[in-house]
Amino acid sequence: MTEDNTSCSYYIRNIAHLMANMQDRCLNLYGLSNQQARILMYLSKHNIRGQKNVKRKDLEQFLNLKGSSVTSLMHGLEKNGFIERTDSEKDGRRKELALTDKAKKLIEEMELIFEATDNQLQEGMSEEEKMTFRLLLGIAHNNMSIM
Repeated sequence: MTEDNTSCSYYIRNIAHLMANMQDRCLNLYGLSNQQARILMYLSKHNIRGQKNVKRKDLEQFLNLKGSSVTSLMHGLEKNGFIERTDSEKDGRRKELALTDKAKKLIEEMELIFEATDNQLQEGMSEEEKMTFRLLLGIAHNNMSIM
């Protein structure tokens, strides 16, 4: 099957590429990649719930990456002062991850970057079209998650 510029996969791949590039341009100003920003957002949500002991396996699943890639991303975040890893008080074999003040300040700005990307994606759509678009994207995502 040859792919033309009207297939769903053509549009999805190109939209994903354009969105990632848009976000990366903004995040580069802070020395972050899109994946590192996603880790910070993930940690932020878990820290708010009081869960400091996030497992690498959780991040692997969330990012759909191998352990070595997640470890590399985490080292970069730690090296650049966005996260701190400390020994767990409950289990000395485990590390707890905490966002630094530098990361906490950046979280709000990152949310604005992701929101701007989302707004750009839906530009020119009516509210009803936006709802339909999100519904269809959710169905497509669920279909692909089964694989």
